[in-house]
Amino acid sequence: MTKTTVPESARLEDLLDFPALIPAKAVSHKGVSREEFHSALLELTIVHVPGFHAELITIRESSSGNYYSATLSVTVDTADQFRQLDAALRAHPLVKLVL
Repeated sequence: MTKTTVPESARLEDLLDFPALIPAKAVSHKGVSREEFHSALLELTIVHVPGFHAELITIRESSSGNYYSATLSVTVDTADQFRQLDAALRAHPLVKLVL
């Protein structure tokens, strides 16, 4: 199987046609409740992606039960819109990691 790599210089605009459905992924800090994490992600995402709905968030508990990982299925109109959402997720105090 051949591994495909994307050159560092590749821009999101060059890789996708917009509007685009992009799965944004976030991991909570230890001790954050599922409900608190879901609510925070929903509130934050609605600011950057108008019309976003709660059912577009999938949350899974870690095998140890200490963390939650979330996938947000967002449809963005521009690469800048996705970048703004990504930056907001990274800055949120309940979010430990964004993939």
